[in-house]
Amino acid sequence: MSIQVGLETVVSEMPETVIKAKDLSYLEPVIPEIIRGTFRFPNEIRRMKKDDAAEILAERVARKALDRAGLGPSDIDYIIASNCGGRFAIPMVGGYLHHKLGFPEETPVLNIGNACASFVDACENAWNLILAGKYKRILVVTVSVWETLGGMGRIDVTDPLNAILGDGAGAAIVSTQNLKCEFLSYYSRTWGEVYDWCGCDLRPPANPGLEGAPDQPAEAVYLFGTPAFFEWWQRVGESFGINGINGALERANLTLSDLDIVIFHQPADMLYDMWIDGAEKAGLSKDKWKHTWDKYGNTANAVIPINLAEFWDDGELKKDSIMAWITIGAGGHAPTMIVKWLV
Repeated sequence: MSIQVGLETVVSEMPETVIKAKDLSYLEPVIPEIIRGTFRFPNEIRRMKKDDAAEILAERVARKALDRAGLGPSDIDYIIASNCGGRFAIPMVGGYLHHKLGFPEETPVLNIGNACASFVDACENAWNLILAGKYKRILVVTVSVWETLGGMGRIDVTDPLNAILGDGAGAAIVSTQNLKCEFLSYYSRTWGEVYDWCGCDLRPPANPGLEGAPDQPAEAVYLFGTPAFFEWWQRVGESFGINGINGALERANLTLSDLDIVIFHQPADMLYDMWIDGAEKAGLSKDKWKHTWDKYGNTANAVIPINLAEFWDDGELKKDSIMAWITIGAGGHAPTMIVKWLV
């Protein structure tokens, strides 16, 4: 008999500070010409303007996951963590979590740096580790924060592309017990050619002296969106989503007609709209794609658990429904998972 592995619980943690689109209107004059007319800001995003925001949100969401599952640190035998933004490029927040929550020294920590793809990849790694019999319960934590000082945490407040980035955190426990959903398949592709076009680095602000902009750091983090990236996206955007979904469905011995809901990374609506349009042409209804773009924007590596937790709490996930989780991370890494909701 095959072993069922999936999520025992999934939770989110969002900062209280809300930033409205109108607060970012000072950036409209510097929207790049190549995307002018198609690019817009989400209605609102969340931000935690503290240097240790990554650590704060990671600890909060990890504790929430344990509490919701009725578990403690001694019940977890492996931790997988990922943060986009934060005080340090190295190390990431896994070791901090291990210490603050009081895990035993023998509990290993793995930090994943696959950017927005990290949650799906963490679940796939956890799945394989459990199937191999090495571990029983694995805590997965992802955090996105963008207004901290440090190695990879300061957004460029003069770059309109960064105005779509929201803060937030998600956490899940992967196990074989008390499952809320079951993993059915994993499928991934990588387009390494985008490596130079979509990344995070320290450099001067894009538009120094921009009228209406907040105080600008001497160096800012440029996050994504060179003209070459958008030109590449015009070529692959429509096929990106549906090809990933079909590849994962085939590995699960399912077809497009079996799919009930798609929970996906939401980098910007002008990007994911192409995924939805391409999938609709292949026969997948737009109604099956669920997102929180206008509520949270792009919360990077935390989008999937944030949305999954919200849709679960709101009753949008129905028993026995089949869902796809689809993401793309900086560097062109694009995993998709097929999952069955059980409760």
